[in-house]
Amino acid sequence: MKRSELLFDAILVPVDFFALVMAGVVAYYLRISPYVQEVRPAVFQLDLPFINYLQLVIIVTSVIVGIFALQGLYAMQVTRRYLDELTRIFGGITLGFMLIIVYIFLSAELFQSRFILLAAYIVALVFVTLGRYGIRRLQILFLRRGVGIHRVALVGNGRSSWQLAEIFRQRPQLGYRVVAIPEAVRGDALENLYQRTGIDEVIQTDPSMPEEDNLVLLDFCDQYKIDYKYVPNLFETHAANVRFRQLGGVPVMELLRTPLDGWGRVAKRVMDLAGAGLGLLLLSPLLLLTALCIKWDTPGPVLYRQIRVGRNTKPFRIYKFRSMKVEYCTGEAYGGQSAKKFEQDLREKTNERSGPLFKMKRDPRITRMGRRLRRWRIDELPQLLNVLKGEMSLFGPRPHLPEEVEKYHKHHRKLFTIKPGMSGMAQVNGNAGLSFEQEAKLDIGYIESWSLWLDIILLVKTFLILTKDKNAV
Repeated sequence: MKRSELLFDAILVPVDFFALVMAGVVAYYLRISPYVQEVRPAVFQLDLPFINYLQLVIIVTSVIVGIFALQGLYAMQVTRRYLDELTRIFGGITLGFMLIIVYIFLSAELFQSRFILLAAYIVALVFVTLGRYGIRRLQILFLRRGVGIHRVALVGNGRSSWQLAEIFRQRPQLGYRVVAIPEAVRGDALENLYQRTGIDEVIQTDPSMPEEDNLVLLDFCDQYKIDYKYVPNLFETHAANVRFRQLGGVPVMELLRTPLDGWGRVAKRVMDLAGAGLGLLLLSPLLLLTALCIKWDTPGPVLYRQIRVGRNTKPFRIYKFRSMKVEYCTGEAYGGQSAKKFEQDLREKTNERSGPLFKMKRDPRITRMGRRLRRWRIDELPQLLNVLKGEMSLFGPRPHLPEEVEKYHKHHRKLFTIKPGMSGMAQVNGNAGLSFEQEAKLDIGYIESWSLWLDIILLVKTFLILTKDKNAV
């Protein structure tokens, strides 16, 4: 780790802290400004003077910075993806303000200025993003001038060496400069290379490199305290999650299919039970109103059950509010040969999805009320019952029909590693606008990199997507 990298990572903490405090201050003075006072006079100033308000802002800022730290926003690394960083910033600030709202609701002791909360939330997002953008641009400026550059040697013949060399040439902001691509691995040649170029990092790019050459390279890096990276082989690319164990004194590395193995599964189940139980409790008036609207709109049952494929390819019955006309429902009680034949014709002639899934806009089988339910995803709320039963999770790959699963390729089978979800990566990143292959890649990525924090981000994004997703019907 370069000193400049340590410096820029360390600077992020006070920059974020200052940006969040300033967001609170700006929100306060916006609220008491003459323009806003004319519309809605502020009465909280008497109960909460600015000095007391500032103390509260500092406490809240410390909590949000702590959330940032838990998210890895202060992890020591050369570069971060813009989108990933923005997502974590949004999630951290959102969670922090949610905690504030919950505290205000429970204590009823603080001021009730919704304007300040909303203004501070928006300004905080802008200020933190701009602050980090400024630090990033400054770091890139230093990198372009050679400060903090990693002088790297790409060891190993093959396509990967030249690919990396071209990437580092085109993207200097990554912080790497290739100083050598040695063809052979020999101790004396490597030492001469080090004396001549001062390399501080080696990337071994040949997965088939002989073991004796690898040992020479590792000894060289250990001797001169040089960072060592390597391009994995095909087997190692599947080892995203590993656990070290000893069996009778023999060291063994176990490949975990997902971080949800072990305590991760317990944590996710606790979150599912809490979320589904609370959701059913809070949404009970909406559920009752929806049932009445469905009954009023068309004759037939309010709910219908449909066979879907879940974890380990085990079938289960999914609950949904009925959004189709009764004669086209696929449940056993109402489905008929004519309905199935009509659906088959639709799949063959009007399917707008690639791959095994079926999707079409303006589906003639959907009722008038059903379109509204699908637009706001209300038809899927009964799946909270599936979550309570342990057949589904709040987040995960969407469960599909058995006839669709039959068309899966071999690599799609990884989708059955965990329970299917009510929402997931595909739903918040394009939903029906994605091809099935794109959807599968997003869901497999979720399976391999799951965390509770990722589920929290998906929860926030799920609420946001309801207001702008045009692929729901």
